[in-house]
Amino acid sequence: MDLTSGFINDNPHYLKICILYEVLQKKPIFDSYRDFCETVGQDPMEYPDFEFWYYRFYHGSRDFDYDRSVDPKPKTIMDIPVGSMTKIVEYLDPVERSRLRSMNHTLKGVVDSFPQVFEKIDITVSNTYIQWTLNSKMFCCFKNIGGCKLYLPNCLVDKSEKCHIKISLEYLAPLMQIPNIQVNHFSLNLLDEKLDCDDLLPIPINAKSVYIYSQQYVNFLSTMNPGYLESISLNSLERFNYQTIFDTDQFKQAKSVEFDTLSATFKLEELVNFSHLKRFKCRVWTENAIEGLIRIRDILSTFEELESCELDFHGRWDSVPMREFAEALGEEIPIGPLVQQATITHRYQIPESNEFLEFKITEKNLRCLINIVKNR
Repeated sequence: MDLTSGFINDNPHYLKICILYEVLQKKPIFDSYRDFCETVGQDPMEYPDFEFWYYRFYHGSRDFDYDRSVDPKPKTIMDIPVGSMTKIVEYLDPVERSRLRSMNHTLKGVVDSFPQVFEKIDITVSNTYIQWTLNSKMFCCFKNIGGCKLYLPNCLVDKSEKCHIKISLEYLAPLMQIPNIQVNHFSLNLLDEKLDCDDLLPIPINAKSVYIYSQQYVNFLSTMNPGYLESISLNSLERFNYQTIFDTDQFKQAKSVEFDTLSATFKLEELVNFSHLKRFKCRVWTENAIEGLIRIRDILSTFEELESCELDFHGRWDSVPMREFAEALGEEIPIGPLVQQATITHRYQIPESNEFLEFKITEKNLRCLINIVKNR
């Protein structure tokens, strides 16, 4: 095969015979070029030259010795005036712009003059595939024998001998390097912690909301610009090092935080770290459930910025003591066999304020769920 391919490559006449063969097969030009490259490689002829001879043969001209030097120089995208190019870029979506800016320096400058705002960027990384979604457009690269297979929007498929992570980063890294890129919601799921993903987020990102599923939550969280980031959601199978999260500027300047995992459980005294937040969700543990509930009420009543929170409340009990909770809060005590399915509603007037906290306490599968809203 190498001898055949090399023999064809050295003879322009034979290359044109290969193109004519593709035309006679009546296959689309992109499929034809892919087959052509698989046979002779990409070095002998680039796509624009292949396209010229393909359509010449397609329209019935079979002169292999045609002198192209007499033709006028073909126009390229770079011949478009900058003003017109700017107008074109204005109508492209962020995904299309990110592709265009990678073509050359001039186009990069035109694209970067526009704010790059994505509604969402979702990335999932595993040892067998990487999937990412840019707004509504999905990309996926699967590990394959001898390389990988890349699926692009509109069902385009490309094969490569490179590692699925490496080829995916060739698409993602330039996107993440766009200056002042803005994302309303950024999501990262790292399903295999052994993978090397250091180049995944090369520069800080302006993300309003972020969800991170990874043991490397602090590393990835640090790539989000504090101040711009408003909402944080963290998940991991391993226990969190809470203090490393509390110490980040991203946490200190956030407005909403959610620990969406059973491995993150806080003691009552650690709730003070949430005092600057408008909203938060987490698990809380206490030795004494009744005393703990009262302490939660006292602690949260001092949070001036609080608007609402959800607590998954745990203590040392075999069943949730709903009757004891109601009694401690001075509310009507549920009676009968449905006591554990009851909801306790408690309104607590914040001292020296016209605001109050409204507690709704329910039991679900031996868990005490507490929803708290601050009202006037």
